[in-house]
Amino acid sequence: MRAAGTFVVALLPAAAHEADFTPPEWVELIPAGTFSGRDGRGPYTLDVAAVLDAFAKSGVDLPIDYEHQTLAAADKAGPVPAAGWIVELQARDGALWGRVRWTDEAAQLIASRAYRYLSPVFRHDKTGRVLALEGAALTHYPNLDLTPVAHTQGDDIMTDLTPIAQALGVAGEDATSVEQLAAHAARLKADLEAARTPDPREWVPMSQHKAVADELAALQAKIAADRAEAAVAKAMSEGKIAPALKEWALNHALRDPEGFAKFESAAPVLVSKTPAPERKQPVARMTRQAFDALPPAERMATARSGVVIVDEDEE
Repeated sequence: MRAAGTFVVALLPAAAHEADFTPPEWVELIPAGTFSGRDGRGPYTLDVAAVLDAFAKSGVDLPIDYEHQTLAAADKAGPVPAAGWIVELQARDGALWGRVRWTDEAAQLIASRAYRYLSPVFRHDKTGRVLALEGAALTHYPNLDLTPVAHTQGDDIMTDLTPIAQALGVAGEDATSVEQLAAHAARLKADLEAARTPDPREWVPMSQHKAVADELAALQAKIAADRAEAAVAKAMSEGKIAPALKEWALNHALRDPEGFAKFESAAPVLVSKTPAPERKQPVARMTRQAFDALPPAERMATARSGVVIVDEDEE
């Protein structure tokens, strides 16, 4: 049994000129899955494997004519010209597509919009399973709901989907139809919505994150201050830091703990840990050699603190 249905072939873009227009090389011939015609015929179910196998075994190109004249060729006295030839079939997302070599006359008719739709002819069994493609025809009335290259009500539409595909980051066979690009755009939208509503098990509100970060920073600052205080207290108890240098030592230990530790380990004893009973206040003493070995800033702080600088032989 045979069945015929029509769908949009292509539209000349509004800004294009006929001389610059080339009909589409690939056209959709039969939709995927189960479908029916607008005239009520069907339902039909495309068996892609069977159709491709039948085409391969036939070994001939399939004709595209005008208004299905080939179906009634036996009743015609004159020639039945072809508008093009289907030279290759391909399955795309379950649908059947064909590569067409158009005649010059058909290309001009399509460019001038004398014909805008394509009607496939296919063979099916009693259950409606489509088994083979027999050809197609240029016609005026669409019957099957297939991927349009132009709107069925005559609105112009871009036939080159490349700019849209590039903008969406789609390439290859995923960019061959408006539906595929729309599906990809829908996936991108779904991903964006998912990103806007993150999983609470993996994400926390920014306010809560900031509160935790502030609390951690305060705790780390307190720990650093306690460590600096302990390091300076130890150095002072060992007589390596004069009381007048305590503030300087705390700043140094807080800003550069490792540097202060190195300074403390190498610093000489400046203040007696057990001052003589007769002294009300111990006098800090430092040898000239130890004083000269200090960095400039520390020499200045030591000199201002009242530490007595003595020569080696005065020790």
